[in-house]
Amino acid sequence: MKPRQILNHSAAVLGVAAVTSILLAASIDAKANGQVKPVGIGTTTALIAEAGLATGELTDGQSANVDFPFANFKAIATVGEVDAANGLALTGYPDGQAAYLIDEETVRVVYQSESYATMGRAPSPETYPWAMESGVTFTGSHIHTIDYDRASMAGFMKSEASAAGMVKDSGKLFDKVYNAFGELVTGRSHDPADLGAKWGNQTRADGTLIQFSEKFRLSEADYFFQSFCGAWYEPANKYGDGIGFADDTWLTAEEWSIGRMFPASQADANATLGLASIVVDIASETAYTVPALGQTGYEKMMPINPGHKDYVVLVMAGYNHSQEPAPNRIYVGMKNRMADGSAIDYNSASERDAFLGRNGLLYGKIYGLAVQNDVLSTLVETPDPSAKMLDAYLTNADAPSTFQGIFVPSSYQWGGWDETVAVQDTEMMLWEKAEEQPEGHTYFNGDSKTEHPASDPDIRNSRYVQNMTQEGGLLAFDLGDLGAALTSANGELPAMLDVQVKRTVAAVDGSLTLKTDGQFKTVDGDASIHMKEGVAKIVAPDGLYWFKSADGDYLILDEDSGNDFGERKYVLPINAEMDLVEPGSGYLLAIAGGKHSSRYQAGVSALGGAFTKAGTTEFSGSWSMTAMLSQKEDGSFYSMDELAGTGTQEIESSVPTAEQTFLGVVQARPESSGPVAENGGDAGGQIFMFNIDLPVTE
Repeated sequence: MKPRQILNHSAAVLGVAAVTSILLAASIDAKANGQVKPVGIGTTTALIAEAGLATGELTDGQSANVDFPFANFKAIATVGEVDAANGLALTGYPDGQAAYLIDEETVRVVYQSESYATMGRAPSPETYPWAMESGVTFTGSHIHTIDYDRASMAGFMKSEASAAGMVKDSGKLFDKVYNAFGELVTGRSHDPADLGAKWGNQTRADGTLIQFSEKFRLSEADYFFQSFCGAWYEPANKYGDGIGFADDTWLTAEEWSIGRMFPASQADANATLGLASIVVDIASETAYTVPALGQTGYEKMMPINPGHKDYVVLVMAGYNHSQEPAPNRIYVGMKNRMADGSAIDYNSASERDAFLGRNGLLYGKIYGLAVQNDVLSTLVETPDPSAKMLDAYLTNADAPSTFQGIFVPSSYQWGGWDETVAVQDTEMMLWEKAEEQPEGHTYFNGDSKTEHPASDPDIRNSRYVQNMTQEGGLLAFDLGDLGAALTSANGELPAMLDVQVKRTVAAVDGSLTLKTDGQFKTVDGDASIHMKEGVAKIVAPDGLYWFKSADGDYLILDEDSGNDFGERKYVLPINAEMDLVEPGSGYLLAIAGGKHSSRYQAGVSALGGAFTKAGTTEFSGSWSMTAMLSQKEDGSFYSMDELAGTGTQEIESSVPTAEQTFLGVVQARPESSGPVAENGGDAGGQIFMFNIDLPVTE
């Protein structure tokens, strides 16, 4: 390990008290060896985000063109920065993020790092080991917490100060993790009978550990968390008393597939337990693998309003463990049930089953989008469940913009902890099989690269918008009176659920041109269109967030397209019907990276000393901080009790767009050297706050 990685490992294993002398010694050693002195969390003020080409000379550690016409950005943390108190560095690159109050005076920002361990392409791709309470260690993705002073944060966007002065503490979201066998992970063992010493992404259903190929073997930890991407924070009772989750939770998942790490490639990967769908009990700092949610490696899991106290409904977005095609999917679960559907006895249930049971995560099914056969024939030329029909629909400008569908489950349902199976034996392979097609219907299969969904923040509705990443479009899903539909299931899982689907933005050239107000100049043009592809459309949408203000409804969208001219972050105003307010138009908020970026042409980084080589970056998600930072007429903040349940959304929807405050991240592999590599941070990036200021329209 490098000196800084030793420091981080010590902090993770020994704790704060034991690391003080190590931190001091490491600082002295760094100076002696000419290394960069650690930068404290929040110290960096330079932005990775840009407003287009810069005209002046650029300096390492400074911003470039930041004349954003429709937004204001400020950095609050940058990958490679270090907590001086505990010695732990921030890892990257940053992805799923959220914020909530941990007490009346402290805002906790949570973000997770999308890291691929030995598959990564950064100079030093394995992050420092994250030690659990049991002693087992994980490299790869981390989930960081950074605590900020609430009062300072409320005034931060109007100040000239860095974020360093408002940082109180930092740490990790959990210190205990359970695997797909339902066992607390305690270490690493090749003994198949020792199920607690296993992690699912390299373990067979019989407990056999599969060794990675030599070039991919880990050197920093026992196991690795594979690529935590989109995340979601879901507070208890979000949709009303007893409706939704019973606990404050964090939802994340390992994504994609890791087949290339194994000697037998995808065959080995498919024989493992797959990739973990994880729900974190925030109160107990415990992460649970939840096989009922699937094992195929999602981009993002996000609850929507079930409208019923006995059920939970989640959108399951992105990927099917490299098996194509697959439909859009949701999960429907019943609260207070064991995996076999029987009522849970909380007097005898384990802490694990009690948490999962009361949140509807033991008994449920995954439902796929299907369309009646005669309707499907009007959407695509040749209905065929083995084809990517949905892609053909999205790219056909003349296809109907709306259609009726149903969500219906496959024949597979997780059977309990003693029946956990390999990922290849779950629903993964079923969606395209002829015998699995619902009577009179066909699963509307397509490419499984569907990244972030965004739920309607109006808690009266059960609907969401979904990024269709592969082709570049937006679909809107409205489940209508979902509560009534679940009531009609008579205390069981529903056989199917009706859904109205709308193509909000088609995946065709000419469907979207962004307003730039004269900014966002690029080499040979501007970012109002996608310059690399030369098209006026959405390209590879990744991050997506729906917010409601006093002025209306908006989607904040981030592209992940390998755009050499700068990836785009933009906002799309939508109406009550989930159509664009101004067809074919939106507002460009920021761009970042690309080999033509002024910053990367100059070889500079935001952190300073972290530039690697020119390449693409990516914004990835947004989160509203409005309610927790808003103040009443008397200058006081809303209390935690006032923000609980439906309170947060009620406050946010009453605040004008220009007064809303958001959290976001940008991923920047081109800024992964220097302190990032030395601190075991994997890939660079930044966490920032931002406001949106759109022109007033009649």
